Amino acid sequence: MPEDSIGFAVVGLGMGQDRCAKVVATEGARLVALCDMNETLAREVAGTYGVPWHRDYHDAVARDDVDVVFVMTPSGLHADVALAAAGQGKHVVSTKPIEVTLERADRMIAACRDAGVTLAVDFECRYRAENVRIRRAIERGDLGKLILGEARLKWYRSDKYYEGWHGTWQLDGGGSLINQTVHQIDLLVWFMGPPRKVLGKMGVFSHKVETEDLGMAMIEFENGAVGTILGTTTYPHDRPPAVEIHGDRAAVVTEGDRIVLWQPEPADAGFTYNGPNNVVEDVVGVLQRGGKPRVDGEEGKRSLQLILAIYESARTGKEVLLSDFA
Repeated sequence: MPEDSIGFAVVGLGMGQDRCAKVVATEGARLVALCDMNETLAREVAGTYGVPWHRDYHDAVARDDVDVVFVMTPSGLHADVALAAAGQGKHVVSTKPIEVTLERADRMIAACRDAGVTLAVDFECRYRAENVRIRRAIERGDLGKLILGEARLKWYRSDKYYEGWHGTWQLDGGGSLINQTVHQIDLLVWFMGPPRKVLGKMGVFSHKVETEDLGMAMIEFENGAVGTILGTTTYPHDRPPAVEIHGDRAAVVTEGDRIVLWQPEPADAGFTYNGPNNVVEDVVGVLQRGGKPRVDGEEGKRSLQLILAIYESARTGKEVLLSDFA
């Protein structure tokens, strides 16, 4: 591995094991340390990759060979690790959502800004070629004046899934919207632009959770378009998440990673995507060549702002202005 490669420490080895694999597979990146409170798991994964492991994240972020700390802890602990990393002058990548409150998200953003380090949020759908293609088509005006955007996720989660931190306000920040549907909500905002106001509804239908296992919302965007969100973990089996956008010239529909409809046919049939394929490639490029990540802290906060506004609307039964969640 070249000496100028970027050293990553992964903190949290649930989904963090997948991020370990991404680091190892990325040119210019090297995995140098792992951290998890489960010593058996940390030792096992560290043995797979031949790297040191730690139980306390403070020890991991203090290492001289760590340039970037990849935060894969429960959502409500992201700020704790990020602030420790920034305090050591380390760059930060946070899994989604950036945090569970705007106050904690703002603390992360400020800490990284003050330390002069990069903060990126891992919204993996933003790196997929088909989504980049849609975004560029919208920017060119190919869809015309935007009218309606829809984000839907209908998945199944068992009761066992919710036995730990999932579905708690403190550590998950919510339920099916902030955890499962957050990627589609992020895409909706990326495609449609800033939301202006929202009317939300949520409930618990088939799980013993503090939060919601079904949430929905109607949105009005600043550009005059409207939108809907539906996210649930009560469906009998997983359906591909979907995002649908249409304007007065064209419509595009995605399911999972695929565009399943674009009508009329787009003009950019020869579209090729040459950007980073994931957040690790993105951050390596930023640190080696300059610039900023595709989803920095402020951009990563936009979906959190919308979701918290939905929750507030659902609790109060009233329409909520996004300006109240800045």
